[in-house]
Amino acid sequence: MKIKTMILMGIVSVFWLLSAWAGGRTFVLDPMKKHPGASGSAVVSQDYINVQARGLKSESVYTVWFVNMAPEKSETGAGSAPYMFRTDKWGNGSYSAPLDDAPMGKWSMIMVVLHPDGDPKNMGRMVGALKGAL
Repeated sequence: MKIKTMILMGIVSVFWLLSAWAGGRTFVLDPMKKHPGASGSAVVSQDYINVQARGLKSESVYTVWFVNMAPEKSETGAGSAPYMFRTDKWGNGSYSAPLDDAPMGKWSMIMVVLHPDGDPKNMGRMVGALKGAL
């Protein structure tokens, strides 16, 4: 299983590098209060997002969002529903998806949130994990 995870992470890393070379911008994702040891990065282009995360809760479900906090809080999922990825037993995870619209200028940040019950559709109990300014 460890070899499969390493191969998958390698493939995702190649897509991440290709996104960066294709005009994507890299954003640092900082830990939020409930995930102090987490870290990550996101490559976002006009039509693609790739998130790499480490130090999250192992074998858990997370989703990726574009968020505005002002004038009122609003959000939209990054990519296609359910906008989710599952971490491995070491708390590492990645998410890649095509985007319909370029998020720059429309959204102020990227957020990665934990769904403690494992259901990415349950928005009531989600917990902030990572965030980064766009």
